[in-house]
Amino acid sequence: MLELAFSLSLNSESKVPHYKQLYLFIRQEIQAGHIKAGTKLPSIRALSDALNISKTTTEEAYQQLIAEGYIVSKARVGYFSLPPEDAFTDAPASTRTKPSSVAPLSNRSIEIDFHPARVDGNHFPRTLFKKLSNDVWNTYDNTLLDYGDAFGEWGLRKTLADYLHHARGVRCTPHQIIIGSGIQYSIGVLIELLQSDETVVGMEDPGYDKVLSAFRRAGVAVRPIALDSDGIDIEQLRKSDANLVYVTPSHQFPQGMVMPYSKRMQLLQWAKESGSFIIEDDYDGEFRYGERPIPSLQGLDANDAVIYIGTFSKSLSPSMRVNYMVLPPSLVEQFAARRHEWDSPVSRHHQLVLQAFMEQGHWERHVRRLRRGYRSKQAVLIQVIQAEMGERAIIVGQGAGLHVVLDVNTDKSRETLKERAESVGVNVYFVASAYSQEPTATVRVVLGFGGLSPDDLVEGIKRLRTCWFSR
Repeated sequence: MLELAFSLSLNSESKVPHYKQLYLFIRQEIQAGHIKAGTKLPSIRALSDALNISKTTTEEAYQQLIAEGYIVSKARVGYFSLPPEDAFTDAPASTRTKPSSVAPLSNRSIEIDFHPARVDGNHFPRTLFKKLSNDVWNTYDNTLLDYGDAFGEWGLRKTLADYLHHARGVRCTPHQIIIGSGIQYSIGVLIELLQSDETVVGMEDPGYDKVLSAFRRAGVAVRPIALDSDGIDIEQLRKSDANLVYVTPSHQFPQGMVMPYSKRMQLLQWAKESGSFIIEDDYDGEFRYGERPIPSLQGLDANDAVIYIGTFSKSLSPSMRVNYMVLPPSLVEQFAARRHEWDSPVSRHHQLVLQAFMEQGHWERHVRRLRRGYRSKQAVLIQVIQAEMGERAIIVGQGAGLHVVLDVNTDKSRETLKERAESVGVNVYFVASAYSQEPTATVRVVLGFGGLSPDDLVEGIKRLRTCWFSR
């Protein structure tokens, strides 16, 4: 049996529950290297007997360690430790970046920021990326410094095509993929390929404001299309003059609903009947926490009407500025004919590192660890909202992604709620766009959890409850 069963003494006087003391102890031992990777841990029964605690307590500790990627359970074999660099975890307190260090420049008093696009930087595989980066520099000669293909590096596109097929049901060849530097770059390319004086784009209302701004800056006519409880209103889209539509069907931004299979087929039928394209933004498709994910729109499309866009921002880092777009064959031909007008906006080096990361199997293991960790954070957030706010706040849009949406029952304005939140060091965001109207009895708040620790999530909600409902 592992020595930790005898060296740990649980403190019954502490306010910290026994399961958390055990979890923290094993986590620290793995991080410090005292428990080597691959070490078999005691069974739940054996460790419970050794520490004189219940099996439920031990199981809770083990489940938390599994969720954060510190240990793995092998059926009929037991529990084994994983390398500490593989774990989804907050950095030790002495090195962790405090939330205030990334607060807006205009307000340094913010301590807890519920930004919906933030990710947990502590999960980034730094050591592995350093190694892969060096491998790329050591493998390639000075041609690595030349301009790359406007479509992106062939090896990365080939690897992506394979991954998208089995993970998201996307049907494509590497020839259809364009590597880009974010959604705005991809939208810019599409505007160049699609725009005519007759182009009218339908946008989810409310929807992603940066995409809305990209279309408006380019002079494209925009039609707001209302949302049903399960996504964009197909009947309103049919009645509009839109001949292009932008949607986020796997996790509508910002409302959070998931478009069901039946509505996806209706949307594809609209595209077929009208001869239109659909832009499918699958911005956080890797992170779904309920039932099996519905295949992408692109994978259901039999008429080459869907333009599929995905990103590495939520799963690796937004600062890397790497995304990808899958074009229908007709648009591939147009882009290829005009490829001299574009240079790839992503460094060849970054693309080759990503290629190696995926080819060597690190990517899918990384995503699985993130999914477990983010699911755990989401569960903490939902639990504390229900405990602290009760019927005064209703959670919607919790099936996927890195944010939840909260309907706050209040007669206070968004401005008042934001001011009160900032007065206690919390930053929140609201569902609003240039043309949408919120229900009169509620204010809809977007709470991102990806970039916050579980303790920050709990503290942030407690502060919001105090400043919103206690005075």
